[in-house]
Amino acid sequence: MTSKIPSWIQSFLLPELEFIKGELKAINICIEELDKRVESLRNEMIARFEAVNSRIDSLDKRLDVAERLAVIEAKLREHDETLKKIV
Repeated sequence: MTSKIPSWIQSFLLPELEFIKGELKAINICIEELDKRVESLRNEMIARFEAVNSRIDSLDKRLDVAERLAVIEAKLREHDETLKKIV
């Protein structure tokens, strides 16, 4: 291909093309570094969301126990009222 290009164009274009090639390599390295950072942040966010989900699950269990306790207390009140009527 270079044999069909005049030498004066070659002497002008080839250095420019090599410069552009070097710049593209540098840009690719920057993109790879950004990808690594994004992946790291993604993993960190996943870990934090899992921790939040774990806390929510724990609260759900506590709420379930609290609801059961409220039902038991209501039933005890009903039984107390029934006993007061009998006695």
